[in-house]
Amino acid sequence: AQQLGALAEVVRRGEAELAVAVFARRVGGGVGLALGFARWAIQARCGACTRAPISGQRALAARTLAHVLPFAAGYGMEIGMTIDAVRAGDRVLELELDLAHRASGRSLAGFLHRARQLIDFVRVYWSRR
Repeated sequence: AQQLGALAEVVRRGEAELAVAVFARRVGGGVGLALGFARWAIQARCGACTRAPISGQRALAARTLAHVLPFAAGYGMEIGMTIDAVRAGDRVLELELDLAHRASGRSLAGFLHRARQLIDFVRVYWSRR
């Protein structure tokens, strides 16, 4: 958590209006469908290519908040935020940090979690036409 200050520093120095953490270590997870759709949806809606489209570890400039509100509902918040920020002309920077994500795994609960995520991602994709 100590490394998350680097995100705020990027914004404070004016290098980006939205800084997003890319986790250096990834453990477990599903088959990549939800994550792949999130990447595709962002690129399809605003042209940005992202490594960590659903990372919730973010810092943003105060003026950028007006560009990304209201937030998309549920698990779609992050991809909605990225699409809205890019469309508003804000610079988005992904910063790799030495963090690890505890994935939900390949259990029934994990697959249900990713299905709920995917549903919210599709909603954001359709709402940002």
